[in-house]
Amino acid sequence: MVHLIEDLAVLLLVSLPINLFFHKIKLPSVMGYLIAGVLIGPYGLKLISDVPSVKVLAEIGVILLLFVIGLEFSLGRLLKNLASVLGVGGLQLSLTTAFVWFVFSEMGFQQNQSIALGLIIALSSTAIVMKMITDRAEIDTLHGKLCIGTLLFQDLCVVPIMLLLPLLAQSGVTSAADFVFAMVKSLTAVVAIFFLSRLIVPKALVWVARVGNKEHLTLSVFFIILATGWASQKMGLTLAMGALIAGMIISESEYNHQIILDILPLRDYFSSIFFISVGMLLQTQVFVDSVWVCLALSALVVLVKGGLAGLACLLVKVPLRISFVVGMRLAQVGEFSLILSAMALDQGLFDSHQYQVLLIVSILSMLFAPLLIQASTALSIRIFSKWKPEETDSSQKQALKGHVIIVGYSLGGRTLAQVLLETQIPFLVLDLDGEQVKRALTEGINTHYGDCAQEETLSRVGLREARMIVFSIPDYAVTEKAVRLARKMNPQVKIMVRTRLTAQVEELKTAGADEVIPEEFETSIEIFSRVLRDYRIPNNIIEQQVELIRLEGYSMFRGLSLNTESLKKFSTYLTATLTESYLVLENSWAREKMLGDMNVTERTGAVVIAVVRKNKPHPNPGVEFAVLSGDILVLFGSHMQLDRAITYLESGQEPNLKIGLIP
Repeated sequence: MVHLIEDLAVLLLVSLPINLFFHKIKLPSVMGYLIAGVLIGPYGLKLISDVPSVKVLAEIGVILLLFVIGLEFSLGRLLKNLASVLGVGGLQLSLTTAFVWFVFSEMGFQQNQSIALGLIIALSSTAIVMKMITDRAEIDTLHGKLCIGTLLFQDLCVVPIMLLLPLLAQSGVTSAADFVFAMVKSLTAVVAIFFLSRLIVPKALVWVARVGNKEHLTLSVFFIILATGWASQKMGLTLAMGALIAGMIISESEYNHQIILDILPLRDYFSSIFFISVGMLLQTQVFVDSVWVCLALSALVVLVKGGLAGLACLLVKVPLRISFVVGMRLAQVGEFSLILSAMALDQGLFDSHQYQVLLIVSILSMLFAPLLIQASTALSIRIFSKWKPEETDSSQKQALKGHVIIVGYSLGGRTLAQVLLETQIPFLVLDLDGEQVKRALTEGINTHYGDCAQEETLSRVGLREARMIVFSIPDYAVTEKAVRLARKMNPQVKIMVRTRLTAQVEELKTAGADEVIPEEFETSIEIFSRVLRDYRIPNNIIEQQVELIRLEGYSMFRGLSLNTESLKKFSTYLTATLTESYLVLENSWAREKMLGDMNVTERTGAVVIAVVRKNKPHPNPGVEFAVLSGDILVLFGSHMQLDRAITYLESGQEPNLKIGLIP
């Protein structure tokens, strides 16, 4: 027990600096965990030298990792990406499994081993791919959606594969009927545990939350993990399967948000225990003895997986360049493959040497994965930029001139299209996402399907005759390439680009964009505009400040800042004498009171210069003028005085003169 605690302490000590370092260089920490495991393990520096202890740590890591994955599982996200989940995901898994099974069967492996290898190698790394897609803000891109859909399908298939491995280990001594019966029995056990837990767990969590506190809720979660794991093991499944089911059950409970907040901060340490322990199981001597074989097998796995994933995309009519990108991003072996290969070793499907080779190949493919993901988009553009698309009939070409080209029919593109429709400005839409193209055509929009990074596509939509092209797509690398291409094809066209980050403004300007609208900056403008409106600063002053911030702010992105003169100018705007009107309502405090009794000027500093009653003005009303419901009081003063006056007229409470934007 003491050794186990020492080993856990070493793992956590190693994982923290690795996590910080890889976060700094913007790479998945999984790579560092695997390398660290190899270095500190019993086959490296031997900081942890007890192999049975390492296996215990690996099993703990598997349980924790699967629980967290189950906790993050979203049925809503699955349904949202159902088309890509069933289409590309199903084809990718089927094609890869069938190809690997065929190759290893021809090499003389047993049928059950070949099937197991096919299923294990077919899975990709959710941890690595999702991390990099999220960091690169590519979740909404076409290739991002396809990758996420495929990974979701693979994650769904992990449960039946876990059930299948023990049955494959027995396939030599059981009939096909026995095999099917055992599979049905295992699936029934999973379904029974899941639905029984769904009946019990939510009620139990409600009771604990009502009777106890947050600590009791957290303890209940760990009890649910252990209880579900125990039940699954008693029914012939594994502890890891129970942990996965526990996470999926809790993710659907009404307290899932609080539980996720309590558990997910430990997610990286849970996964670090697993990946470091996997690295410690790698025998470096096996790698040294067969280094070229391992490297060749790793390269072959990457090529086969990438090629078949790309083929799966092509079969569902995804453009060639996007299929290439998806293939490169799903070309690695995943963390679930490491779990399943360890299970296959325990079940006797593989011997120790076969397991080690599979482990080495998997780790090598995962180490190369971030490099492939980073290079995928730029490499695809370079390879396919000169690709000639199919020629379209001349009757399909639109004789538009001076039109607007909207690239991307997401929310921003749809909004712009509706405005251009209303103003009768000629435009067309260009998109590579089949679903968006279908939506635009359904709405009667002149739409073209194609890749904006290709010269032929831009020529087909009439870029040389266009007045403006607006890019509203989430893929930054493609946007930059397309901006350069558009500027080269038509030096006079006005190029407007929507981007996510302010850091990309200068690069897109250099590429040839006339105007770049960063989402985070425009959001900040909207926020301060609403704040100023709440303080009743007139719209013309707000608009002046918006223009000032835009003029100065876009320069600020290039390393400059608002100068002192600009700030003094805004201060002048804020302290200027202004007018404001106030409508007296039935529930206003000022209703049926005389101006002299209210004494607005003395209490707020603002002056009532006129009253409008039934569309008739009454300038300079006297102290005995009675205010009625429906009157409009015209107030004169600074914005702070006007704000105090309106608050006073509404509630009768004398405002604190020290409160305001300007002292």
